[in-house]
Amino acid sequence: MDVIQKIKSLRHEVWMGIWRCWPLQKNKVILWSDSFKTFGCSPKYIALYLAEHFPGKYDLVWVLEHGRALPQGLPEGVRVVRYFSMEYLKEITTAKVVICNSRMGKAHYFRKRKGQYYIQTWHSSLRLKKIEGDAPGLGQEYVEAAREDSQKIDLLLSGCAFSTDIFRRAFWYDGEILEQGTPRCDGFFGSNEAVRKKVFAFYNIPEDKKLALYAPTFRRDKKASLYGMDFAMLGEALGEDWALGCRLHPNIAADVDDPNSISMSKYPDMQELLIACDLLITDYSSSMFDMAVAGKPCVLYVPDLRQYMENERGLYFDIQQLPFPKAKSMEALCLCVKDFTGYPEKCREFLKEIGSFEEGNAAKAVAERIERVCYG
Repeated sequence: MDVIQKIKSLRHEVWMGIWRCWPLQKNKVILWSDSFKTFGCSPKYIALYLAEHFPGKYDLVWVLEHGRALPQGLPEGVRVVRYFSMEYLKEITTAKVVICNSRMGKAHYFRKRKGQYYIQTWHSSLRLKKIEGDAPGLGQEYVEAAREDSQKIDLLLSGCAFSTDIFRRAFWYDGEILEQGTPRCDGFFGSNEAVRKKVFAFYNIPEDKKLALYAPTFRRDKKASLYGMDFAMLGEALGEDWALGCRLHPNIAADVDDPNSISMSKYPDMQELLIACDLLITDYSSSMFDMAVAGKPCVLYVPDLRQYMENERGLYFDIQQLPFPKAKSMEALCLCVKDFTGYPEKCREFLKEIGSFEEGNAAKAVAERIERVCYG
């Protein structure tokens, strides 16, 4: 740590000590997602629900890192502070409720006070790759920070009974789990035409088109790659009624330069893309499970399946047993996207097997808990 950074840290410690003497603001809720990089995931949908259904009642504070543009469509009642700023330190020290979707460590400067309430949403309703205590190779430093973080959590959200079992076993957590679904999946229920129109207008896609989205996850090397995807070939298989989009994982977030597809890597909210699309093609991403919740077609394009199984961390499911069609080549993929016979029934059976809690009311359930915490 350089001298300037040490001075800033010392200044932060002094001011946090002062703000810890201030009373908690019972109506203040501070939220962020994806390490302060986006206005998205479940914290976003909790903030939107509170802003819409309790206008003016809560002081909603969203945290973004320096340099990130203000989110489009930020509702009235949600204000933005920058991570590591003095304002951030003040807000996280005096907020009654703290909500985020990933682990917190020393860099977050969250010294939980008596009376503060910490809601951890995590960043997927269900996952293929093993996490936390189930994942091999976690460093001791991470494990210690994760254990400390779990001790601070007051409420953890779960999208299904399978996830609850994972959290109980692998999350170093024995606190309360709210089994009411995942706020980021609420948008799959009810009318979502406005979101579809928003995405289509953003990319100038004609409204009479259908949208196929290719969204691969990252590998250990975290290099930008399409893993053999041939958009021209896929577009020919789907036909002229389809538009093709591609979104790389946020850990990569690189634009895709292909004349046969629309680069969607920089779109701020993956959930809106999933709501808008008619078909998802992914590989090992947890977005496949969101599509099952949505009841929409999803194909797993896995040309590197054997290498992935050998090199990546363990999986919770046998890929071959999942309800999604699988393809190891472009030829197989082009056949898969034309035939989803039996797919809806397989998805319903899968959701039943994992004990899904998703009904479109997760944000409402969290808001009701916040009401009790803040106002008794």
